[in-house]
Amino acid sequence: MKCYVKYIGVVDKDDEVHAVPFEPGLNIVTGKSSKGKSAILDIFDYCLGSSEDTIPEGIITERAKLFFTVLRFPTISIVIGRVAASNRCFLRELSGLEVANTLQLIENVNTFFSPHFFQHKADFIKSLGRYFAVTLENIDVDPLHKEITGKWSATPSVRSFASFMLQHQNLVANRHAIFYRFEEKRKRDQAIEHFKIFMDIVREDYFDLAKLRTEAMYELKRAQAQIPKQDKIKEDYLTDFSTFLKEYEALAGLPLTELTPDEIWMNPKPALSRLTGKSVRVDGLSSAFETRRAELRDKKAALMSSIQKAMNTRYLLKVSTEQASGFAESLTSLPIPTTTNLEHAACPVCASQSDVAEDEANKLSAAIHWLNDELKVSTYAREGFGEERRVIDKELKELRKELALVEKALKPLDDEADRLAKSKSVDAAAQKAKIKLELAIEKRIENPPSEAKGMVDYWEKKVVELDGQMAQYDVASKLWALQNDINKKMKDIGISFDFEDTYKNGSLKFDVETFDLWHEKQLAGGHAKKVFLRSMGSGANWLYSHLTLFMALHYQFAAHEKCKVPPILFLDQPTQVYFPSTDDAEAFKANELRGDRKTNKTVDEDVDAVSKMFTTLAKFCDDTFKDTGVMPQIIVCDHADKLPLQKGYTFESFVRARWRVHGLISD
Repeated sequence: MKCYVKYIGVVDKDDEVHAVPFEPGLNIVTGKSSKGKSAILDIFDYCLGSSEDTIPEGIITERAKLFFTVLRFPTISIVIGRVAASNRCFLRELSGLEVANTLQLIENVNTFFSPHFFQHKADFIKSLGRYFAVTLENIDVDPLHKEITGKWSATPSVRSFASFMLQHQNLVANRHAIFYRFEEKRKRDQAIEHFKIFMDIVREDYFDLAKLRTEAMYELKRAQAQIPKQDKIKEDYLTDFSTFLKEYEALAGLPLTELTPDEIWMNPKPALSRLTGKSVRVDGLSSAFETRRAELRDKKAALMSSIQKAMNTRYLLKVSTEQASGFAESLTSLPIPTTTNLEHAACPVCASQSDVAEDEANKLSAAIHWLNDELKVSTYAREGFGEERRVIDKELKELRKELALVEKALKPLDDEADRLAKSKSVDAAAQKAKIKLELAIEKRIENPPSEAKGMVDYWEKKVVELDGQMAQYDVASKLWALQNDINKKMKDIGISFDFEDTYKNGSLKFDVETFDLWHEKQLAGGHAKKVFLRSMGSGANWLYSHLTLFMALHYQFAAHEKCKVPPILFLDQPTQVYFPSTDDAEAFKANELRGDRKTNKTVDEDVDAVSKMFTTLAKFCDDTFKDTGVMPQIIVCDHADKLPLQKGYTFESFVRARWRVHGLISD
C-alpha cells in the first residue's frame, strides 16, 4: 500500500494550526524532554480511531481543540481528524490542486473542517478502511458465533494497523512485549488473525468457503450423533421381532416364517404382506413350548444369581469404606503427646543415667509417622472403593435391564400355561403372538428411522469437497513462504546492529502463526535453542530485536503490492537504552544523558552505536525503495541530535522538527 504521513498536527482553541511535515523515508523529530515528541505517536493513533485517548496531559491537551493527520496516497490525500476528548471524527478527501495546498486549506480552519465531514468513530473507521481496501464486513467462519457470544467477530479494520506501525517509548526496547495492544489477548488474537488478510493471503471468498465448511461440519456431527440413537432403535425392534417369533414358535410348535429379524427390519412392508395372509398352524406334538419356557426360566435364574452376587459385592465395598473411614477417625482422635522431658531419665535399679527412654521415644516418634502415613492410605482406599462401587452399579443396571427383557418374554408363556390348564387350546395364544409381531412391523413402517448413515456419507463428501476448494488458496504454504521471507530479511538487517556477541552468531526467528520472536542459537550436534527476549540481557539486544523485526515486516508491506498495511513505522525514544536520562539542556549532550546504567563502553562508543542505528534506518528505506519501488516511512521521535552518520548520510537532512526552545505548541 503506497501511503505515507504528510502532516501531523493540532488545531488549538484559537484556531491556530500547529503541524509537523513528514516525507517518505527516515524522518526525525528531535528535542528535549516534555516538548511533545511522544505525543506525535499518540496523536496519530488517536486520529486513527483509538478507543483510548493516550495523548499526554499537558499544554497540548489543555490548548488542543482538534487533532489531525494527513495521509498521502499516489493521487489523493485524505485528512483524518478527531475532536479532543470525543468520538467525533473527521474524514475528507483531497485531489488535484488541493493535494499540493493541503496545509493552506487546513489553516482556514472553520471552512475546511466543515460539520458534514464529521462522523461517529465507528462509521469513520469503516470509511477510512475503504481507502486501504479493508472492507470485509464479517469474517466469522462459525455461523453460531453470534448466537453464542451475542456479537460478530471483530472484522479487519485500520485499528489493527496500529500494532504494526507504533513502537512507543515503553515498548520499543521492551523485553516482555513486542507489539502494541498485545497486552489484551483479544486484540492480540485479532491482529494475528487479521495479518493474513492484510497480506492478501486470504480474501472474502475464502471466508465464505470457511463458513460453508463449518456448517457442513455441524451437519456431519449432527448426523453422526443420530447413529447411536438409530442403532438403539434398530436393536429394540430386532429384540421385539425375535421375541415374538420365538414366542409364536413356542406356542404353535412350528416357526411362523423363515424370515429373520434382520430381514424383517430391512424390508418391513413385504414381510408384513407375507405374514398377514399366513394362517396359524399348531403342532400339538411339539415340545417347543416347554423348551422355550425352560430356556427362559434358566436364563432368569442365572441373571438373578448374578444380581445377588453383585449386590453382595456392593455391600462388602460399602462396609470396607465405612471401616476405612472409621479407622482413620478413631486413630486421629487418639491423644498424641507432643513433648516429653528426658533430662532425668535413670535406671530404676541402680539410678544411673540411661539412654533407653530416649531410644524408646524415638521409636514412638517413628511409629507416629508410620500411623500418619497409614491414615493417608485410608483416604486412597476409600477412593478406590468408590471406583469399584461405580463399576458394580453399572453391572447391576445392565443385569436388571436384561432380566426385564427375559421376564417380558417369559410372561406370555406362563400366562398361556395357566390358560391351557383350563381350556386345552393353544390356537388363540399363537394367533395373539402373530398379531403382536404384525403390530411391531406396522410400527416400524409408520415410523421409519432417519437415514443417518446416508446423511453422514453425504456430509463427509461435502466436507472433503470444501476442503479441496479451500486447499486451492494454499494458505499454509503462503504463510510459510512469508515467514521465511521475514526471517531471511531479519538476518540481513540484524547484521547492521550492535547486538551482543552472544547473539551475533544466532539469527532472529519470527512465527507468523503465534507472533513469537526469538534468537535461535545453534548448539553442538546440530540442535537449536530458542532464546526469547525475556531471557536475553541488555536493553540494546531488546531494542535491536524490535527494530529488526519491524523493519523486516515493513519490507514485506512495501514488497507486496496488494498488502493493505502502509509501510509507516513510528519509533519513540529508541536511544533510551544508551541515553536514558531526562534531557533538559538547550542542546543534546550525550555524556550527560547516560545516567547510572552499567556499561563498559565509552560515550563515543555509545554515540557510534546510535549513529549506526540511524544510518541503518536511513539505508533500509533507500534499499527497500530500490527493491520494491515503495519507500517506507520511519518517523523517529528522540532527543538525540546532530549525530555523525555513515555511508554519506547527514543527520540534519532527516530532521523535520527540532524542539529545544518550544514544542509542538509553543508556551
